[in-house]
Amino acid sequence: MTTIVEMPLRFDSAIKKIMDSRDEFSKKIKKSQIITYSVEFFHSCFLDDPKHMKAIHVRLYNLQQDQHPEISNYMISWEDVPRNDEEDWNAFQSRSNDQLEDFLSELNKHANVVEGSL
Repeated sequence: MTTIVEMPLRFDSAIKKIMDSRDEFSKKIKKSQIITYSVEFFHSCFLDDPKHMKAIHVRLYNLQQDQHPEISNYMISWEDVPRNDEEDWNAFQSRSNDQLEDFLSELNKHANVVEGSL
């Protein structure tokens, strides 16, 4: 059986930081049927530089709201990673990339996640 859902009616356009509302984010993950994410990378003028993640944008789709979906946007970025004063920029990028990769792997353990958009 196919259900047709009108998407833009309950769109929450405000992007919330995951670190600021971690409990709310966890509750919404459990209620969401579809979770998508997109990755933003640091840009470099050199092609041989390694790609490091800058931010992860997560969109949660809760489709059981009286046939009107609730769509929530969340974000986690390099700005959420504490930086040491003696740490150079390349080491910090590498460390923040590792933490963002850990976040993605943890998210994949708890939910079915799709990279890209719907």
